[in-house]
Amino acid sequence: MPRLAFAKYQGLGNDFIVVEGTFITPAAAARLCHRRRGIGADGVLTVLPPRHPEAAARMHVYNADGSVAEMCGNGLRCVVRHLLAARGGDRVAVDTDAGVLEGWQDGEDIAITLGEARLISDAIPGCGPRGLGLGISMGNPHLVLPPAAHAPRPDAEAQGPGLERHPDFPQRVNVGFPELLGPHHLRLVVFERGSGITDACGTGAGAAVTALTRAGHLEPGAEITVELPGGPLRVRLTGDPRAEAAPGAALARVIIAGEAVRVYEGAVDLAVDELADHAG
Repeated sequence: MPRLAFAKYQGLGNDFIVVEGTFITPAAAARLCHRRRGIGADGVLTVLPPRHPEAAARMHVYNADGSVAEMCGNGLRCVVRHLLAARGGDRVAVDTDAGVLEGWQDGEDIAITLGEARLISDAIPGCGPRGLGLGISMGNPHLVLPPAAHAPRPDAEAQGPGLERHPDFPQRVNVGFPELLGPHHLRLVVFERGSGITDACGTGAGAAVTALTRAGHLEPGAEITVELPGGPLRVRLTGDPRAEAAPGAALARVIIAGEAVRVYEGAVDLAVDELADHAG
């Protein structure tokens, strides 16, 4: 029976199983992420040789249900922490399915560039009593709802499962439920496709700040504190997303920063058929 070495990381309570160089099947990822029958995590991050010469490593992402995500912001911050601890230095480039992205030490925190936020649509219909949503791609798709005047978690619990499968997003979508707390401050709950409500979502925070700045609720260029269930994430945009743009156009570049912590390491037994010869 093969054994898989892993390290457990968390970024604001968004937790991940990080493995080096070993492919596992989607079913194995789902089993390991199960909170009662496995290690328990929001996803599995596999660190692999890079496909691009400018990157130090590649990150492959499984969601908790075994589906593949193009990108995971808090996951990338955890992988950056992992690579800096293992290889030294204070900055590293990582090959992701959303491009080669940089991460660096920012005091006690880890900061990353999420690359460009791109417009999917300014008006996503069928978002219930909160009206039209705004679609933003952070390398993965996000539907950001208009800000509520109350704590967003009940809405996320009630509406998230349906909106995750919104017909405008055939590959499903991450859904952000924001509440404005001030011109530089918001509260956010994200219903993540394949994982449900998580303690934090880095790409969701970037998408929400981009969408709410575009809608005139936040100040362009300011550092925005996004209060997620697991704690605060700092988000800054370079560029003004309020400019006129067609679907697919870049709106701004996004940088996020916050905690990324190694929790423990260990090894787990796998069945032979849970190993794979390529990423799922």
